[in-house]
Amino acid sequence: MSQKTDNLLVQGLSYGFAGKTKAKKVTRASFILDSSHLNVGNSVYHDEWFADRAGGGQEIVKVGSEKFTRVYAGGTIPKKDLVKLGTNNDEVMNFLKKQIVENGKSIRLYHDFTSCAGNWNYSYKVVYKNISIPLTLGQEIISYKGKLVFEHIFVLCPID
Repeated sequence: MSQKTDNLLVQGLSYGFAGKTKAKKVTRASFILDSSHLNVGNSVYHDEWFADRAGGGQEIVKVGSEKFTRVYAGGTIPKKDLVKLGTNNDEVMNFLKKQIVENGKSIRLYHDFTSCAGNWNYSYKVVYKNISIPLTLGQEIISYKGKLVFEHIFVLCPID
C-alpha cells in the first residue's frame, strides 16, 4: 500500500466515523448499514458498517489505479459490565474517536501503538503479516481502569 492510500484511509476515517460528517443509512443486499463517503480529487474513500454493541464493516479506498480494503469487526463489552466499571458506550466511543483524530496516522495500519489518558488505555498491535499475499491482521483494544471494554480486529489487504 502506498503512503497516499494510507493517508486517504486516515483522512476518510477521521472525516466519517470520527465525526466530521454525519453517517448516512444505506442498503446493501437488504441490510441497512451506516456509511460515510469522501471524494478527494480523483481519490475515493468509502466505509460501510453496522453495529450497536458489536458488529463490523469495510473501508474501501481508491487512489489512482491502486485499490485497498480494510475490514473490521468487534465491539464493546455488555452495557451492564460498562456500568459496573463506571463508564458507558458513549464514553468508549468518544475515546476511540479521539484516538482516530489525534493518532490516525499511527493506528489501524502497520505498526504497534499505545496511548494512555487517565483511566483510559488504547493499544493497536499488528498480530500477523504475510508479505507475499500481502495481508496484515491488527488488533485494537481499549481498556478502562485496567479492564477490557472494546476490541476490534482488522484485516488490511490491497485489491489487485
